[in-house]
Amino acid sequence: MSVALNRAVRYGIRNYLRAAGILLLVMLLIPLALWVMLAMLGGSGSNFNGYSLSVGVFGFVLGMVGIRENLRMLNQNGVSRRTAFLAEIVSQAVVAVLVALGTTAVLAVYRALPGLMARVEVSDVYQLLYEGADMGPAGYLRTAVFSAAMAFSLAGVGQFWSVLYWRLSKFWTVIVSIAIPLVLIFGPAAVLTAVGDTPAGEAIVRVLAALGRFFIGSVWNAALVFLAVAAVSFALSWLLVRRAVIRGAK
Repeated sequence: MSVALNRAVRYGIRNYLRAAGILLLVMLLIPLALWVMLAMLGGSGSNFNGYSLSVGVFGFVLGMVGIRENLRMLNQNGVSRRTAFLAEIVSQAVVAVLVALGTTAVLAVYRALPGLMARVEVSDVYQLLYEGADMGPAGYLRTAVFSAAMAFSLAGVGQFWSVLYWRLSKFWTVIVSIAIPLVLIFGPAAVLTAVGDTPAGEAIVRVLAALGRFFIGSVWNAALVFLAVAAVSFALSWLLVRRAVIRGAK
C-alpha cells in the first residue's frame, strides 16, 4: 500500500470509527431497554432481530455521507482523486467488517444470557434465512460475514446515489427524486403487467426465482450477490467521480 493510500485509508477509518462506536452502543442498549421496560410493566415478552439490518443501514448511510467530504479533504491535502476514491472503498470495507464483528459479538453475548432471553428473545434476520434458532461459533461467524457483506454492498449503493446527486443539476435532481419512488412503487407491477403471460414474462419470473433460490441457498451465495452489487455500484460511482468538480473542504 502506498504512503498516500495508507494515509487516506487511516483518515477515512478514523472518521467512521466514532459512528461505528455509537451504533454498537445502541445495539447494546436496545435489548437492555426492552428488558427493563418489560420488567417494569410486567409484559410477557418481546424480541429484537435487527442486528444485520442495522449494520446494512449503517453502511448505506456512511456511503452517502462520507464520499463527498472525504474526497474534498483528501484532494485538498494532495491525495489524488483515484487514491482518495480507492481509500474510501477500503475504509468502507474495514468499517463494515468491524461493525459486523461487533454487533455479532453483542448478539452472541445476549443469546448466552438465559435471564435476558426469557423476556427478550434476541436473534437476527440471518437466523431466519439460514440457521434457525440454534447457532454455534461457526454460525456467528457466518452471521458476521452476512452483515459485513450487506453493509459493504449498501455502502456502495449509498455512495452511488450520493455521487449521482452531486453531479446532477437542480432540475434533474428534482426529476430523479420524483421518479425514483414512482419507479419503485409502480415499475415492477407495470413491467409484469405489460409482459403478462408472454415468453418474456415467464423468463423474467424464472430469472427472479433462480436469483432468489441462489441467494437463499447459502450465506456465501448471499455474500457473492452483495459483493457483485457493491462492485457495480462503486464502478458507477467512479465513472461519476472522475469528472466531478471537487472544491476545497470548508
